[in-house]
Amino acid sequence: VGEEGEVTLPLRGDPEHRPRQIVDPLRGKPALTRWRVLARVGGGTRVELRPHTGRSHQLRVHAAAPRADGGLGCPVRGDSLYGDPAAAPRMLLHAATLVLADPDSGERLRFDSPIPF
Repeated sequence: VGEEGEVTLPLRGDPEHRPRQIVDPLRGKPALTRWRVLARVGGGTRVELRPHTGRSHQLRVHAAAPRADGGLGCPVRGDSLYGDPAAAPRMLLHAATLVLADPDSGERLRFDSPIPF
C-alpha cells in the first residue's frame, strides 16, 4: 500500500445489518481518510488515521475495505464488526488528539491522550 495516502470510499448505513456501514459508490456520502504508517512491528503496522469527514465507522470501514476497492485492506486489530475480534483483547483504535471549537466562545480546544497500547 505504501507509507501514506488517502481513502475516499463513500459510505452509508447498511439497513439490514445495523450498525454496520458499507461502501456504496452510488448512494454513499463522501468520506475522506488520510493515513500514514508510523511503525512496522512484527506482523503488525501502527497507522495514523486522520478523518477529514465524520461518517459513522469511517476509519474502521476505510481500514478494512479491500485494497482493490481503494481501502487499506487491513482491519483495525480487535474490531468486532469489520475485522477479527479475537485478534486483540479490545479494538486497538484510539483518538490520540481531538481538536474542536468551543461552542460558546469559538476558542480552539485541543485534547491529547497518550496511546495506551
